[in-house]
Amino acid sequence: MNIKEITTDRGLFSYREYGKTDGNHLVTIHGWPETSYCWHHAALHLQEKYHIISVDLRGTGGSNRDLDKSKYGKDHLALDVISMLDQLGIDSFYLAGHDWGGGVAQEIAFKVASRIKKLCVLDFPIITNHIGQAAAYKVLGKKLFYPFWYQFFLNLRDLPEALIAGKEEVWVRFFMRGMASDIPEESVMEYVQSYQVEGSITCAANLYRTMSSDIVRWKSLQNQMIEIPTLIIRGSKDPVIIEEYFEGIENCISDVQLKSIEAGHFVVDEKPKEVASLLSAFFS
Repeated sequence: MNIKEITTDRGLFSYREYGKTDGNHLVTIHGWPETSYCWHHAALHLQEKYHIISVDLRGTGGSNRDLDKSKYGKDHLALDVISMLDQLGIDSFYLAGHDWGGGVAQEIAFKVASRIKKLCVLDFPIITNHIGQAAAYKVLGKKLFYPFWYQFFLNLRDLPEALIAGKEEVWVRFFMRGMASDIPEESVMEYVQSYQVEGSITCAANLYRTMSSDIVRWKSLQNQMIEIPTLIIRGSKDPVIIEEYFEGIENCISDVQLKSIEAGHFVVDEKPKEVASLLSAFFS
């Protein structure tokens, strides 16, 4: 594994690279509050078969801490990743994204579908699936959307910065708790250290402060099908991305499989070997 940096016309980005560099590319994208390290343990199981590029999204890991909220719309983050792949000369690739990385991966799929061999979305809704969203909201609404409390909090102006600063480790550890298996301590500390970099609290909050514009964009895409073979993986114990989100997925994706793993929301951190096994079987 090597940690590398690349500068494109969209900024400075870092990524972790695994395996041989001669083709069979697999691009992986992390979610919140993680970095590219969320894919590290799964990548160790996949590196014999794939050249893996695990990106640090804007505002995380070794990538630049741009505080401009507008640059955290998921279509903008998708363009960041595409610019990296263009610069690296990667024209055709498998793609997997977890959490917000799953939303970014879908945005990439709508922008450069012909370049993606197969797609995997982990613990994130299908962005054009209004049927699943309505079904999930019906269930979550009965709980007054309590599982989303942190999303509402991070949408607030200035307050997250005021309350999290100096307590980044407490904040990250609250979320990074496995529900079926422990999350490795070195993974948790990677995410804590990333959150402690100046500007990171705002960058992370901006992922949520752009949700309203993301939703407007995704509604405009609802008549477009994803024509890429797609695997959806969810942690069966995930309290946020519940199974109802995936009702009606066949209306949004022409070729889709849905698998579950006994884990919480952070399925790649909790069960990397199982995730790698499902990816390997699907991509093969």
